[in-house]
This record gives sequence, structure tokens and C-alpha cells, in this order.
Amino acid sequence: MQVLCTPSDATADVQCPVCHQGFRLFWERRDLADQQATLPKILNELREQHEDLAADAAPHPAAPFNIPSWAGQPQFSGAALLGGAY
Repeated sequence: MQVLCTPSDATADVQCPVCHQGFRLFWERRDLADQQATLPKILNELREQHEDLAADAAPHPAAPFNIPSWAGQPQFSGAALLGGAY
């Protein structure tokens, strides 16, 4: 399942387990069981973004991004369109 993650300081659906940066999540599917099954993958991806960073690099993209990664523009992903992000 694809998920669009948008950085958020105000309202967060999930926080990075390393730095506690908040993210809003926009889901491709609305099924709660599917979302709960995907949540560990999201947390793992957020954790992995901290690995192998240059000293001055930010761990997470400042712009919205998809998990799993997607080559297209985030606003045109299935998660963005079906999740109501835009």
C-alpha cells in the first residue's frame, strides 16, 4: 500500500521514532487493517532515512514523499489522490 507522508509540526498522524518529526499520512486505501499492517513499514522507512547522512543533511525530505518511494511527483501518487491530500 502506498502512503503519502507530509511533514507537519501541528497535526501529526505518526512521528519519526528517531527524531520525533511529525508527519501527516494520506493512505491509498481506507481499510484500517491495511493501514495498521503498513504502519511498521512507515516507521522503519522513517528510521532508515537517518542512516548514512552527511553531517549537514536533513534526515527527512522537507516536501511530501511516498512510502514506498515513487518516481513521479508526490501530488499525483495514488495515495495523494485517493487519500485526499490535494
